[in-house]
Amino acid sequence: MQSLKGRSLSFRQSWFDSFSWLHYKASASGVVCFYCEKAEHLGLFQLSRNRKDAFITTGFRNWKKALQRFQEHAQSRSHQFAVERVAHHHAAQPVDSQLSTQRDAEQREARCCLEIIFTSIQYLARQGLALRGHTEDEGNFKQLLLLRCTDKPAMQRWLDRKTALTSPQAQNEILQLMANTIVKSIADKVAEAKQYAVIVDGTQDASRKEQLAMCLRYVDEHFIPHEEFVGMYEPPNTTGATIARCIQDVLLRLNLPTSMLRGQTYDGASNMSGQYRGCQAIIAEQQPLALYVHCGAHSVNLVSQSVSDACPTVRDALQVVNELGVLFNSSITARSTFSKIADSDEGPVKQPRPLCPTRWLVRVKAVQTVTSQYDAVLQCLEELGAPGSPLAARASGLQHQLGRGNTLLALEMALHVFTPLESLNRALQSSYQTVGGMIDAVSEVKTELTAMRTDAAFAALLDGVIQRQQTMDLVPVDVPRQRRPPRRFTGPAPSCTATSVSDHYRPIYFSLLDNAVEQLTERFSGAGLTRYKQLEDVLVTGEVPDEMRQYPELNVLDLAAQLRMFRRTRQVTSVESAATALRDMVAEVRSEYEPVSQAADGVTSVVGTG
Repeated sequence: MQSLKGRSLSFRQSWFDSFSWLHYKASASGVVCFYCEKAEHLGLFQLSRNRKDAFITTGFRNWKKALQRFQEHAQSRSHQFAVERVAHHHAAQPVDSQLSTQRDAEQREARCCLEIIFTSIQYLARQGLALRGHTEDEGNFKQLLLLRCTDKPAMQRWLDRKTALTSPQAQNEILQLMANTIVKSIADKVAEAKQYAVIVDGTQDASRKEQLAMCLRYVDEHFIPHEEFVGMYEPPNTTGATIARCIQDVLLRLNLPTSMLRGQTYDGASNMSGQYRGCQAIIAEQQPLALYVHCGAHSVNLVSQSVSDACPTVRDALQVVNELGVLFNSSITARSTFSKIADSDEGPVKQPRPLCPTRWLVRVKAVQTVTSQYDAVLQCLEELGAPGSPLAARASGLQHQLGRGNTLLALEMALHVFTPLESLNRALQSSYQTVGGMIDAVSEVKTELTAMRTDAAFAALLDGVIQRQQTMDLVPVDVPRQRRPPRRFTGPAPSCTATSVSDHYRPIYFSLLDNAVEQLTERFSGAGLTRYKQLEDVLVTGEVPDEMRQYPELNVLDLAAQLRMFRRTRQVTSVESAATALRDMVAEVRSEYEPVSQAADGVTSVVGTG
């Protein structure tokens, strides 16, 4: 209330409607400007000029000139400055979202649809399904989005608009973002482990381009080894220097220093395992502690292949089995005919399959499929070889080869040698395999192969083949025609030729066994395996060799002292038992054995067989 001569003036309620920024302040008994007072409270008026304290702090009470002063204040620069600064201060979203609620709703809807696109691509990638089909509309990605429109009707409206977020380019970019995120998380885990090894192998894709598959092996805080695939890389060529540069580039991109590298595992090709120009030699020049180990499972495959190639009798018999598998694999007539014949026999029917050219682990099963159903295979080939059949020539040729007892004997000799190697191959494919366990497994197989090298073992094998030959009415096992060696090799002495089946095939059987034992000894006695075996023996025996001083992460004196204390009350017989004992400790006790933990971590992280 304002008292003048002869009259009293008061604030009018209608002024609130005309000037929405008016705000009554009880402490000042007047009105103030909401925006100016707010700007003053937030400290936004520090650089403003011509500020009017009546509308900020003291309050305006001159009702006689209220309309004039209100209009002047609304047009003043200080008021406009306050309105703009307060609006920007409280803007949690873009300006267009504040000015239009419709725009805000559209943005929320677009974000929801974008999340649906990301999750749909993530699902298809996780399941290994192709995103695009022969046409874009019939692809899995587009059909999945249409299916999700039933749960999110806004998705259908969003798809009806022209957008590039569902284009093939956008799909590839989203997949690349997801792949980069996964690889980065793997690299972070490897960096936390502080020690790692690389596993690299090369292959060709469907377009005949060389691809390097790279994996990283590390051990987590619970001493559990992990082998993580980090990508395929296309090198310009396959020389050792190029592959080494590719590995170094990948480690640099993943921010993994070579000072943490403690092992490298490749195949046995010269460009990978070469002593001077191989990839492992180039990497070892930069990091001598990264010792090279040939993949154990691949080594066993090479042993089997070498044993087979060194014996023409076994090699030719295996080729017959492969041709039989190719015939059955390409002809439905052969498969249906064999199923009808084998149904009358006991046990499930197994179709013959071709031999895998690279994985010898599955070759034993292919040979066993033929030998266990030998009679049914011969009957099937006899029917397929009838005149008028399109498979008559191939079937008759295979029947002639498999109908000879010599072929059955060669296959049985191959099974006797390759079956222990297959068991060894399967055992060495575990990521938990240690060098000590691998060497013990190889020694076990060598012992078994050596025990099979006796006349009694071969006689039992030959007698079993002869009994089956008589039962199935095969061509009897005989001594093949032997070519007389030139006289310049034999001289005047008569050539030594076998006169019986036993005398001819016993040396072949013994040579298979000897070759397998020799190959196992040669491939599993490298310098890298020997050094890693010494590292394992540190935990098993408690003795710390001088070579351990080369590892900067280990304090040899502390390690020797703590190993004595660690082994005094614990029975440690292997790396796994030491890791289990450390894993079961409480955090306080485990921290006392930090050097022992580092040694166990390092040994477990570098002894992978690839």
